[in-house]
Amino acid sequence: MELYAQIEALLFWKGEPMTLAELCRVFKLPSADIKNALKILQGKLEGNGIALIQTGEDIALSTASGAHELIERARKEELSGELSKAALETLSIILYKGPLNRREIEYIRGINSTAILRNLLIRGLVERKQSEIDERQFLYRASVELCALLGIPKLEDLPEFAAVRKELDMAAAAPSEEGILSSEALAVGVAPGDTSHA
Repeated sequence: MELYAQIEALLFWKGEPMTLAELCRVFKLPSADIKNALKILQGKLEGNGIALIQTGEDIALSTASGAHELIERARKEELSGELSKAALETLSIILYKGPLNRREIEYIRGINSTAILRNLLIRGLVERKQSEIDERQFLYRASVELCALLGIPKLEDLPEFAAVRKELDMAAAAPSEEGILSSEALAVGVAPGDTSHA
């Protein structure tokens, strides 16, 4: 696979901006090679629905500007409906174990959660802040609005907080193939009707 295609795959999988230095470190190549591959990738993506965005040090894939109207329409439809089962699971993990980063969430769920996290952020149900330990990562936590919607003054007031938190800790410590919680355990404190109007 050509270098530009490998970079495209990595940026798509990451779902978050990467710096030139990070790309150099991953591919073990000098910046000149990475910059050249990025130019090729940008050319390959011209006229497509996906665009390569470079702002300062940040490099990421994004929807093309011509798709703005379509994306906005889809976003409004997405926000008008109830949360999916996958979104409720992700929200429960953040409520009971947050703040935590995307990789930790995906390890517990066993599946990519980038789109779901974006949806929860847009709805204002979760907040994202930069990690103090690793500036390249973001931590996700329940928003004040979500706590208000659930009618809880603090997260410890969630149903069966200690038991679910313990199960999440066990799932996070388990081997990856066993680190997935049951949907019943994840849906203890959040019902679909609680957040559909957010």
